[in-house]
Amino acid sequence: KDHNDLKKIGLSYFIYLFLYSGMEFTLTFLCHLRFGFTSMQQGRMFLFIGTIMALLQGGVVRRIKQGGEKNAALWGLLVIVPSFAIVGSSWNMYSLYSGLFLYAVSTAFVVPCITTLVSTYGEPHQKGIIIGIFRSLGALGRALGPIFGSFLFWSLGPELSYALGGFLLLVPYYILRNVK
Repeated sequence: KDHNDLKKIGLSYFIYLFLYSGMEFTLTFLCHLRFGFTSMQQGRMFLFIGTIMALLQGGVVRRIKQGGEKNAALWGLLVIVPSFAIVGSSWNMYSLYSGLFLYAVSTAFVVPCITTLVSTYGEPHQKGIIIGIFRSLGALGRALGPIFGSFLFWSLGPELSYALGGFLLLVPYYILRNVK
């Protein structure tokens, strides 16, 4: 049973990072094309995202009670769905940064909470293998996601690619929801 749950969590994590990294990679394209962002403006945008993530992870996520990680990750997976749609359809700074705020909130919760959830599985001598495989799935998702994201972005445009990415992020939500 634990093995099946670990496979589901790993698949959920892979799909999440695959889609997430596709959006993250194409975000600079979107902001340059739609808003004419310079390198400095893109740097400020990523500073905004990183600051929110750091504040939430340092102030909120680390205080999640043991056993609450799954619910926090599920909540984060739901929050990222509208963030994709908002960012992909934004035509002004207010809507862009509103979507980026939701994006940062989601990311601040999902990755650390799913990692903590995985760390509860296995015997002490198995923890390194379990976490190692789990992190490798994440790295694979981050490596392949930008290729897929770029393909969608340049073939469908930002509105459809981000909407599709957001919709597909319901898949890891439903997979994780079925883990006991």
